[in-house]
Amino acid sequence: MVSQPRSWIRSKKKVALVLSGGGTKAAAFHVGVAYALKERGFVFQGGSDATPIAEPSRTIQTYVGSSAGSYVASLLASGFSLQNITSSFLNPKHMSEEYLPRPIPKLAYSMMFKLRPEIAIEQAKSLFSATSFLKSFASGHLPSLLQFRWLKMAGFFTTSGLEEFMRSEVLPFNSFSDLAPELFIVSNQLDYSRKIVFGKKDYGAPPHDPSVQYMHTVPISQAIAASTALPVLYAPYSVVGDDGDAKYYIDGEIRETLSTHIAVDAGADLVFASYTHKPYRWKSEIGSMTKQGLPGIVIQSIYILIEQKINSVLSGYLSKQNALKAVQRFCEERSLDPELTRDLFALLERELHQKLDTDIIPIHPDPTDTRTFVAEHFTLNPRKLTEIVKSGYRAAQKALDRFDFD
Repeated sequence: MVSQPRSWIRSKKKVALVLSGGGTKAAAFHVGVAYALKERGFVFQGGSDATPIAEPSRTIQTYVGSSAGSYVASLLASGFSLQNITSSFLNPKHMSEEYLPRPIPKLAYSMMFKLRPEIAIEQAKSLFSATSFLKSFASGHLPSLLQFRWLKMAGFFTTSGLEEFMRSEVLPFNSFSDLAPELFIVSNQLDYSRKIVFGKKDYGAPPHDPSVQYMHTVPISQAIAASTALPVLYAPYSVVGDDGDAKYYIDGEIRETLSTHIAVDAGADLVFASYTHKPYRWKSEIGSMTKQGLPGIVIQSIYILIEQKINSVLSGYLSKQNALKAVQRFCEERSLDPELTRDLFALLERELHQKLDTDIIPIHPDPTDTRTFVAEHFTLNPRKLTEIVKSGYRAAQKALDRFDFD
């Protein structure tokens, strides 16, 4: 357990929960994490109730969701209970009227994977394109791959089914401004290499990263559809922005996997970051991923790449945190003038984009948790999802055990 002053948790003024993507697998994992947080005394602010918070250090007021994480973050911010959320995909028949604001309908594959209406036409054209490609190749010519129509399809499915489901059947509020807590949903603009943060507050372009842009007029359901549009599987999702122009958006995890900076920008000084992209670590009873064939090798390779991006974010945070603490010790040891010290820290925190009292707690599966690693990313099987919820709960308990929340 980390040694901290007993007032550590009580000193926190704003708590955030950051949820990354990874299909229904990640969504179930995040629910397990939320259960562990609830067991430690944390509550989830949700809905339109703007009643002053009695204990801010134990209340999660800010949610940041990307891809599948945007789905769970939206449900929590809307005021759905954990039991309600769990029942929606584990055992919907047992939901009762006590759940608020209303029961969540069961998510179906037909909503997750809505076939694009123009796909049949594109398939027919792609067959003709394939024939032309092979004829050109046989005659000694190698056409550009961009001319191969099959490769020019934007995606087999569309997230419009999920958008309709959230808008018409799930969300009690479809406007960020109607929510008491802060909800931020992350996506990326396809044609501008720009990270887009949908939310009720427009913070503008952060000075530390001008490529980030905030948008506050897009409905929550559309923000979710934009954030979950994983390239190849889903076609980019079109959204009409604040300027009135339609732009295309893709999965919020493409540019950056763990958007903890959004929570920090919003003023959070305690951030829980949940993600499932943890590479497999060799176990004698399992052996090498080569035994799992191409799927195992591909997933492991992707997870290694994502883990490096996450580690880069977290290591940068730790390095700056350690630097601030070193300066703090220096000032204390030399009894520097308090006013001068405050000015110095204000300068350092502004330039480093980090505050001394901000803590980020990452939560992820154990690398030896093989069952979670090989779990299907888009399953709706209740038994399998239950196991992943349990994995998220165990992972969170292990991470939280390192801190003193008394």
